[in-house]
Amino acid sequence: MQHDGTTTIFSSFNPFVDAYTAAVTGDTIYLPGGNIPFPATIDKGLTIFGAGHYPSATLATNNTVLNGGIAINGNADNLHLEGIEFTGGITFNTNIKADNVLIKRCKVLDITYNGTGTTPCENNTITGNVILGNITLSNAYSCLVGNNIINKTIINGSNIVISNNILLFNDHGYVFNNVDNSNISNNIIFQKLNPEYVNAYCDLSTFSYNIFALAPNIGNNTFEANNWYGITMSTVFVNQTGNTFNYSHDYHLASPTTYVDAVATQIGIYGGIFPYKAEAMPTNPHIKSKSISTQTNNLGEINVNISVEAQ
Repeated sequence: MQHDGTTTIFSSFNPFVDAYTAAVTGDTIYLPGGNIPFPATIDKGLTIFGAGHYPSATLATNNTVLNGGIAINGNADNLHLEGIEFTGGITFNTNIKADNVLIKRCKVLDITYNGTGTTPCENNTITGNVILGNITLSNAYSCLVGNNIINKTIINGSNIVISNNILLFNDHGYVFNNVDNSNISNNIIFQKLNPEYVNAYCDLSTFSYNIFALAPNIGNNTFEANNWYGITMSTVFVNQTGNTFNYSHDYHLASPTTYVDAVATQIGIYGGIFPYKAEAMPTNPHIKSKSISTQTNNLGEINVNISVEAQ
């Protein structure tokens, strides 16, 4: 934990819990790789870094795993979560207001803003993540969902910017459900079972520069002429199959100059303001490799060699 320039190391049975208890809003906590016990609720405006979740990028450290879900409470304005794998979901407690929260380069089951929208969370950013389930924005307003790989659907929300995502869902259910007054652009949308499953109960949203596997129902929305319809998804990426995220896939566009937006930047996760980072490595310095000898030499020394890269 870093607090006002002072670093404290926690090595107890529950070091993350102890670090969280000691921390105050504005502090930074760095988590190691491994499966770590964690506080059930975050109610402080902390910056929390893990070591990342891609197996190929965490060979030296192991990936940082929180085995289960975590709740966010109302004092967590400016919370920053990055480089962590959650086997459960990130859930904002019902009708709490936590603004300027950043969820970045994590792997998570789902992200849920519980509530009625009467006291919405504002200016939150969800970017560069792998989301295995749904994003539910019932108590979110004026937020950004960008450059994520999403297995399922986006539900509710108003005045949301949804850009440069890959939405892999192709099953019975709605990709965009009750998302109103929002800007939905530069996404790649796999749903091809039924036009009604792409866009349901959405009002006054604008769709532009999206790749669709089939043309959706327009409803009470605006679909700009610059969308692409009826695209075979197997032709879009360098290497991708099926409808679930896979670390072995390559989500770069096979033809990045073909699918571009108004300012000639590619759509999908590698375009836009916050392009997807290779292997989703967090922004703090990354331990690339380590070699520690298993025994001492004749002088009683242990050889330690660690390589670190800035991000």
